[in-house]
Amino acid sequence: MSVLGNAGSFLFRCLAQRNATKTGFNVFVTNLCLSDLLMGVYLAMVGTADSLYRGQYLSYERSWTASAVCKMAGFLSLMFSEVSALIIFLITLDRFIVLRFPFSSKKFRQKSALLASSIVWTVGFLLAVIPLLPVTSHWEFYGHSGICIPLPITRKAFKGRDYSLGVIIILNFILFIFIAAGQSVIFTSVRSNRLTTDTTKKYQDTTIARRLLTVVVSDFACWFPIGSLGLLASAGVHIPGEVNVAVAIFVLLLNSALNPFLYTFNLLMEKRRKTLEMRLIKVLDARVVTRETDTEHNAACRGIQNIPEDLTVNDAVSVLAHSLLAKETTWEKLTAVIACVSSDGNSDVQ
Repeated sequence: MSVLGNAGSFLFRCLAQRNATKTGFNVFVTNLCLSDLLMGVYLAMVGTADSLYRGQYLSYERSWTASAVCKMAGFLSLMFSEVSALIIFLITLDRFIVLRFPFSSKKFRQKSALLASSIVWTVGFLLAVIPLLPVTSHWEFYGHSGICIPLPITRKAFKGRDYSLGVIIILNFILFIFIAAGQSVIFTSVRSNRLTTDTTKKYQDTTIARRLLTVVVSDFACWFPIGSLGLLASAGVHIPGEVNVAVAIFVLLLNSALNPFLYTFNLLMEKRRKTLEMRLIKVLDARVVTRETDTEHNAACRGIQNIPEDLTVNDAVSVLAHSLLAKETTWEKLTAVIACVSSDGNSDVQ
């Protein structure tokens, strides 16, 4: 499901959203999707081994953990998990800059986003390949567990544990602290968004921030427990060895499988909402006829025809406010609808 979901999401962004992919934000999201897709390959490799050795794993444990396939699986897991964490950090940084400094020229464009993504993939590759170098080969880093990656979330000692703790726990923990802080600022900016001050571009940026929030929260919820368990184990707290398997199977699987559905589902729902919204805007616009000579309230109300009996002020404001931000209607039409609906007793302002 993880591989299929991420593959579908990746193709959707590359084909259906070809023009949108040219923006810095979408470059990052496409790279995140690709990273999760390749993480699904790791999970498929481990899952296949589990099926092959089920019921007789103890007899083949050493041959599996020492195999080239296990080393490759561990390499892929470490590389793509770090790439995902770094890409999410870049996405948060991009949204932070856009929302907090909307008039700044220092933003991620397509070229700068591609450069930053290339650096992230290089860093992820280097972090994953270091345990395979001749000077560190004695660690047998990727052969300490059946899941092929030594998560330092128990008190069990093994060669290369300090490296694993530094990369998987401390580095990711620091990244997600910054991500949490950045998302808090972004959330505050979204909540403080006001119709009277926001431009169309600001409204679009806010919409993207809302769409992104679920993806970041999902990744944070998956990786924060791993960091917490690692720090607790380092502090001497006993963590059962079975937690390694549970984390790999459920946390990593949930993370890589859920992401594509979150950001693609959010995008599709946003398109559906806009389609329905535009239909309602057309209906309301067709019923609003402003007159330059109408200065009195009752005269303005006579200029609006066929207002539904159950239409409330909130309905009119909610729909026309979005079209006003997109410059698809005018203040005159908005106030005319509100005035008429209020006078007809349909007011229901919260």
